[in-house]
Formats: sequence, structure tokens, C-alpha cells
Amino acid sequence: MKIKTMFIFFNSIIIAFLVIVSVVFGIESDFRLLGVRLWGLIALCAVVLIIFDIYYFVNAKLLSFLEKNDWPALVQYLEAVVLTNGRYSSRSVRLLAQAYLILSDTASLINLENKTAFAKPQLVETNALIFGIARLLEKNMTGATNFFLARIHSRKPNKADLLWFRFYYGFTMLLDWRFAEAAEEFIILTKISNNTVITGLTAWFLSNYLVKTLPDRSEDITAVIEAARKQVKEAVYDLQQWNVKVSKLQKKPHIAIIIQYLTKAGAWIFA
Repeated sequence: MKIKTMFIFFNSIIIAFLVIVSVVFGIESDFRLLGVRLWGLIALCAVVLIIFDIYYFVNAKLLSFLEKNDWPALVQYLEAVVLTNGRYSSRSVRLLAQAYLILSDTASLINLENKTAFAKPQLVETNALIFGIARLLEKNMTGATNFFLARIHSRKPNKADLLWFRFYYGFTMLLDWRFAEAAEEFIILTKISNNTVITGLTAWFLSNYLVKTLPDRSEDITAVIEAARKQVKEAVYDLQQWNVKVSKLQKKPHIAIIIQYLTKAGAWIFA
């Protein structure tokens, strides 16, 4: 349903409710008959309607760009809000960073990171996965490795983000042909991860790339692979359930660059 249609529908429902109450009880004389609870409900509906309408009118242009997936127009709008007017809100920075990532405009994404680090450094940490991916897309492996390593050693990330930082740290080293270091990170990650998708994905990389490039460690890597694969199959019963988990993750912008590997990992685990 289009956002404008939803706006009209919601307003119509609330207004119709208020009109019906007015007609039933009488506009002038019988409102005193209304109970306290019904008065409270009417007041609540009126407040919700006002807040909803204010939000819609303030954000109508932004919502329109998002609905149409018009990323260039969204970027132009948010650049004016964030970079020109200096309004570094959490939502605006996140949406602008995501739009840059979708458009593969890594130079602008790095520029946004630098300016946000000066204006509101906490927002860089909040969106660290997106800013880190920018370095990967630029093939700046040294920069990406250092970026993710710094977040691993930081006390700020929550557990979920920390696991993804560790994954991308290992993934970056793999792309940089630092196979022994990548294997070590992935081995650790399979053992400490409580994220089934990350566990399965790291096991797949160990099986399809690293065990072959590190023959001297094949025995212990193989043991880790089998243990991780068993762990995933105990938590996720079949490929369909795996795909459901992956589809939920696709909403996260940093997943786009590894989606093909997630698909292959699922097929391998449940082969």
C-alpha cells in the first residue's frame, strides 16, 4: 500500500470514529454522559492523529523517495539535510550511508564517515558495519582490516555487531590472501559465535577455501568444520529454515556483499 494511501486511510478511520461518537452522544448536550474511559480513548485517538499527521507532513518527501526506491533523489535530499545544514541525526546519517552503499558510491560514503566523525563520532560507531564495508568495496584491504580490528577491540559494540566485525575481519584477510590469519579468526569465530548463520558461513569458508590452502592444518580445520556444521544442523533443521534466517538478514545493508556466499553455505550445510 502506498504511503499516501495509508495516510488517507488512517486519517479516515480516526476521523470517522470521532464523528460517530459525536453523532451517537450528541455534540452539544450529551457529551457529559460519556464515561472517563471513552473520553480517554477519544483524547488518545486525537493525539495519535495529530502526531501521525505531523510526522507525515515533515517527512513526506523522504518517505516518497524511499517508497519509489529513488536513491539518487534520496541522496540529494539527505546531503542537503546532513552535509549542508549539519543536521546529523541518527536516522539521516544511517539512511544516507545506506543509500551511498546501494549506489556503490564509496567515496561519498567515506566522506560522510569523516564528517560524521567530526560532528557526531558516536554515529560512526552506530553505523560501523556500513562504513567498514565501504573499505571492502574500495578494495582497501589494509584500511578494512584495521577498521574492523579496531571495533573488535572496542568495548562499545553489542554482541551481535561484534560477531559481524569478527567475520568481516576474517573475510577481509581472506580477500587479502592472508590465509593463515583468516583461518585463525574463522576458527575462533565458529567456537564463540551464538549466531547460527555466522557459524555456518565461517565453516563454509573454512571448508571451501582455507582447508585447501593450509594443508599442514587440514586435520584441525576439518575437525572445526564438522563440529560447526553439526552445530548449525542441530539449530536449523533444513535448508528452508536457513533461507528464512538469511532472508531476514537481507534487510541489513552489509549483507548484500555476502548474500551469494550465504546461499552457497546453506546448500553445502544441508547437502
